[in-house]
Amino acid sequence: MKVYSFRTNKEDKDIEDLLESLKEDKSQYIKNALRFYRDFGVKIAKIEAILEKLEQTGIQVQKPSQPPEPEPVAESETSNDEKVLLESLEDILSL
Repeated sequence: MKVYSFRTNKEDKDIEDLLESLKEDKSQYIKNALRFYRDFGVKIAKIEAILEKLEQTGIQVQKPSQPPEPEPVAESETSNDEKVLLESLEDILSL
C-alpha cells in the first residue's frame, strides 16, 4: 500500500486548524475530501460558471458567505423560469 504525505505552509493555518480539530482518522478525512473533489469538482466549477453568467446578465446571485438579503424584483423583470433556476441554485449553494 502506498503512503502519501504533504506539508503545510504558513498560509495553511486553516488546514492545520481543521486537521487538528478532527477526532477521527485524519487520513480517512483526507481520502473522503479527495473523493468529493473527484466526484463534484467539475460540477462545482460548472455551477460557478453559471453563476458568473447570471451575474453578468444583471441577475443578483446570493453567495453563501453573504447573509441572505431578499431583493425586491418586479414580476416583469424576472420570468418564472429564472426564479425557479435562482431558487434551485440558492438551495444548492446553501448545502
